[in-house]
Amino acid sequence: MQLDAPETHDATTPKDRARRWLKGIGTGVALACLTALVFGATLVMTMPASVVRTLVVLPSQVETLSGSLSRGRAGLLGGYTLDWTWSPGDLITGRIAAGVELQGPDTRLEGRIEATPFAVSAHDLRGRAGAGLLALFPRLAVESCSPRAVVAIDSLSAGRRAFAAQGAIETSKGVCLDRNGTEIPVPAMVMGLSTQGADANVVLSDDRGTTLARLAVTGERMLRVTVEPQGAALVPGMPSSAPTSLAMPF
Repeated sequence: MQLDAPETHDATTPKDRARRWLKGIGTGVALACLTALVFGATLVMTMPASVVRTLVVLPSQVETLSGSLSRGRAGLLGGYTLDWTWSPGDLITGRIAAGVELQGPDTRLEGRIEATPFAVSAHDLRGRAGAGLLALFPRLAVESCSPRAVVAIDSLSAGRRAFAAQGAIETSKGVCLDRNGTEIPVPAMVMGLSTQGADANVVLSDDRGTTLARLAVTGERMLRVTVEPQGAALVPGMPSSAPTSLAMPF
């Protein structure tokens, strides 16, 4: 006697089958988009760095561009160079993280810069900086300076409503020359960086610990500067009988 195999029935409803079908399509589309994103980012990042000139107007301090967008170099005025390296794979996480190095006749700084849709930050900025960098900033009140700086910044960050800083910059004693040729003695100084709440604070003091000036970048998007009489005395023509304060929104 032959026994017939029991009949099987698909217990899923047409609605369930449609849901699985749509889910499969969604997964395939997501994978395709992800692959296209990585491929597109890789393609863009291998483009020569010089392509930036066709997209934006570069500052006059930038003389040359070489390498690629992911690993390149900018030649700056005064013989300085800025090198950067970053991976297009970082785009998957929604951020850009680049290692940077600034070099020149009197300068060697390196660190890391990160950018997300919500904030820009710098981390582990270390090295020395020479006064020759002042030539990269036009219209300064000083023509040249002899002090050098030792930079040890743990972090700097700027968000929409929050700013932070941690670290220190120490400068040596020297002399600055203003646009009129007047020599201005400059003491050894320390710039201490700290964070309080949503504000980034800077305290400038001399090597004896005397506070010369204070600066705060607040989460309310205000820049507050206070110059103490001891600091004002270092600036020719600046009143030094009492602290001078300035508050400016940005």
